[in-house]
Amino acid sequence: MAEDRLEARETDWRQLLPWTALFQGFRVALDLNKLLLAAGGIVVMALGWWLLAVIFYGLSEKPDWGSPKYKDVSGEDEAARTSNSWIAFKRDREKWNLLHAAAGPSQSSEVVEPVDVAESPAEIDTIRKLADDIAKQVKSGAKTLAQVEQEAQVSGNSLVLNALKVHKQERKASGLLRTLPWFEDRGPNPYLLVTGQSGRVSADGTVHYVPWERGDFPGWFMAREMPVLLEPLFKFLAPIRLFLNPHAGLLAKIYFLLVILVTLATWALFGGAITRIAAVQVARKEKIGIAEALRFTVRRYVSYFSAPLFPIILVAALLVFMMIFGLFHMIPIVGELLDGVLWWLMLILGLVMAVVFVGLVGWPLMSATISAEGTDAWEAVSRSYSYVYQAPWHYIWYTIVGLVYGALVIFFVGFMGSFMVYLAKWGVGSTPGASAANRDPTFLFVYAPTSFGWRDLLLQGTVLDDGRRIVRDGVIEPSAYDDYVKNFRGWNYIGAFLVAVWLYLIFLMVLGFGYSYFWSASTIIYLLMRRKVDDAEMDEVYLEDEDLPESFTPSAGPMATSPAATDPGRVMVESPTLRVPPAATTTTVPEPSAAGAPTPSEAGTPTLPGGDGNSPT
Repeated sequence: MAEDRLEARETDWRQLLPWTALFQGFRVALDLNKLLLAAGGIVVMALGWWLLAVIFYGLSEKPDWGSPKYKDVSGEDEAARTSNSWIAFKRDREKWNLLHAAAGPSQSSEVVEPVDVAESPAEIDTIRKLADDIAKQVKSGAKTLAQVEQEAQVSGNSLVLNALKVHKQERKASGLLRTLPWFEDRGPNPYLLVTGQSGRVSADGTVHYVPWERGDFPGWFMAREMPVLLEPLFKFLAPIRLFLNPHAGLLAKIYFLLVILVTLATWALFGGAITRIAAVQVARKEKIGIAEALRFTVRRYVSYFSAPLFPIILVAALLVFMMIFGLFHMIPIVGELLDGVLWWLMLILGLVMAVVFVGLVGWPLMSATISAEGTDAWEAVSRSYSYVYQAPWHYIWYTIVGLVYGALVIFFVGFMGSFMVYLAKWGVGSTPGASAANRDPTFLFVYAPTSFGWRDLLLQGTVLDDGRRIVRDGVIEPSAYDDYVKNFRGWNYIGAFLVAVWLYLIFLMVLGFGYSYFWSASTIIYLLMRRKVDDAEMDEVYLEDEDLPESFTPSAGPMATSPAATDPGRVMVESPTLRVPPAATTTTVPEPSAAGAPTPSEAGTPTLPGGDGNSPT
């Protein structure tokens, strides 16, 4: 009786606050099978992105204002030809800059040039002269660079601000879709943040700026932790955002489209497998292996892959229709008349596009739908959009809870991973006589991942013979780092490389937890939204025949003629607590009837002792 009361109390709590189911996300995500799948997906997607970036960036050519291409342009006079040449050059330059930002090398030496910030050919020489004047003022000590920048901001002089970019040799954005996961910027190291060592460090090692102490926690959470938490969604939306950029040329659009397809193809397999394991685990309280989850996903791979493509295809079809309308718009007089009469139609199409794009935030629900229901792509799209737009406040609330809770657990995992690698170094470095024998293990970490500040953490405090610190002001000093590595011997390089391999694997597991949590939490949110919109219990999940344990296999008699059993590929399993335990059922074999016809029990219908099917006596 005590157990019955306890079970009822737990059920009431779950019914009262169903969103608390999200708090099992940490336990569900922290599973070796899901971590391995997430790590595999990260590597496959990163390699696909890198290969596409190398190919398409190699096909591009950096436009040069001095090129003959921009000298032979038609025009009525010299001024018109120069203006047309400049417009053509700026258009091509902006297209190349966008492609460079996405596919260029992550360590590119490209810097802002006068032609990048000038608004006309005349401004090129003006900005170059202003940059030279700033260099002279700073060198002579007449003004500091900060004073020049402050004066320019106060006066709002755009020419001086642009000249400052040229003077500082500001690096252009590069490698957004090309940088490998071990080297992406994901903010400061969690261990250094918790221990108050993150930020700017003076020459004597004293910390004088810590983001959390200065009240930057909300900014850090939104700018750093949120992208890490939603990294799979950010990775999916990033090429879409770049595809819609007005500066994207034909080559860049083809490149971004292929990146989108690689992303969807990768997570159709790995994300689908993670959501399948999570769905069975949350609904049935059971675990399935990687092989079983992958078999399930491969059978429905086309559905997993094509579900998020349906909205994109719809947008593309609407875009083609709008481009046809644009052809008529280009006709003088006729275009103005058509614009005035039919522009309302373009507004409606724009609204449809907006609805489709906003609904893509439900992309993770598509994979969860197929994993939980065993359905097709269209059903996945229909349910995801339906849940997002029919119960938006519930979806927003579940998302907020998942984000806040996820930020805590992902930061905790990141902290533990950083603390682990730091303690490994600290423990070996504490060996008596290690420093005297010049065998401090710091040299083993020169190739450590830079993401999450791991290399900063492991090289912090290292001082060269001339007194320079490798890590200064919270970042690695390139010149000091290069000088440190130059002194290595052959076996030092080998040891550092082999240790880096282990660090890369550990880092993948730490990063993979974020992906695992993302897909696991998305599965829980799907089950919660299904419960809200469709009034379906969270413990209902689709199982195939081979997934069913023996005690849940339908019998071979008349019971098998039920609608659920006629389709061997669809079995919706209800809560196991609602079923009669197999040990309580027995099958009686009666004597044949006089007419020779089998009785119901002979046909396979189970009966319970007592005759009424309910009483145990």
